[in-house]
Formats: sequence, structure tokens, C-alpha cells
Amino acid sequence: MRIYITIFLRIMFFVSLAFLVFEYLRVEQLFIQMERGFIDEISVDIIKWPVYVFIVVVVLLMANEIIQFLQVKKNKNSILSAYLTAEYDVSDERAVENTQKAVSLSFVVILSYSFFMIGSYLFIPNYFIDHIWFPLFTTASIPIVGLLTYLITYKGLANH
Repeated sequence: MRIYITIFLRIMFFVSLAFLVFEYLRVEQLFIQMERGFIDEISVDIIKWPVYVFIVVVVLLMANEIIQFLQVKKNKNSILSAYLTAEYDVSDERAVENTQKAVSLSFVVILSYSFFMIGSYLFIPNYFIDHIWFPLFTTASIPIVGLLTYLITYKGLANH
């Protein structure tokens, strides 16, 4: 259950950060359009919930990291030198080996997925002007895909 909570919080971190940046870019784009003469006047509604969600997620993620580190430090069987973040299971040698395999596969998936996501920007450059969300959310999806790959791989190896 610990790994599900950690991965969920990490994904929520990237999603909430993407929404926070999107809100800023949305407002900034309106000012740029007015400055360049594309629109004469603007009415801006600033949405505040992305800031609050981001702060809550960061606090929960930090608390989770601290709790996990203290649990690893307290466990005599843990391999403390292998601990990096709360996703990494260092409870014993088998868990460390499974973590290494899952991280390796996640890295390969991130590299491949990044290639296709960045390559997709070539095909629709005019799309970005009207839809600033596309490059932002596709970029934010890169670590999310890596985290989900890690979770699925780790759980598959742990149950095997």
C-alpha cells in the first residue's frame, strides 16, 4: 500500500504543477495577445485552486518522504545506503534487486516515450499558439509514465 500512496502523491505533484503552470501561462498569454494587438481588452479570472492543491500535495509528499525515511532507518533489515526516495523499497536484498530492475525498465520507457512526445511537437507547431496546454501536459506526462511503469514493474516482480 505504501508504494501506491507514494506513486499517487508523486503523480499528483506533476499534475498539480502542470495545472499551476498552465494557469499562469493562460493569463500570461492573454496579456501578450493584448500587447500585440490581437485583442483590445481582457477580463482575467485568476483561478487559485491550482496553487492550493500544489501546496497540499507538496506538504503531503514531504511528510511521506520523512515518514518513509524514518521507517527505513528504524528497520534493522533495511539497506539504508540504497534508499533514495520513498518509492524505493530497501527492506531487504530481494526488494532492492526488484527496485533496480523496475527503475531500469522505467528509464528505458521514459527515454522512448520522451522521444515520441518531443517528436510530436514537430507535427503541430501552430497548435501550440491556440492550445498552450499540449506541450505542457505532454511534458508533464513523461515522469508520470515513468512512475506508472515503475509501479507496474515493481509490483509484477514482487508478486513473481
